[in-house]
Amino acid sequence: MKSLTTETALDILIAWLQDNIDCESGIIFDNDEDKTDSAALLPCIEQAREDIRSP
Repeated sequence: MKSLTTETALDILIAWLQDNIDCESGIIFDNDEDKTDSAALLPCIEQAREDIRSP
């Protein structure tokens, strides 16, 4: 089994978050007060992927 790279893992997570958004999923990742959903989390994960790509 091949080792999973950080970039590949982030790509998978980005695709999953986008699917959640497209399907209007109600998943909340933190608590009922802050209500961090896929739409809020996606830009942060995309930025993390860009950050690891930068030299």
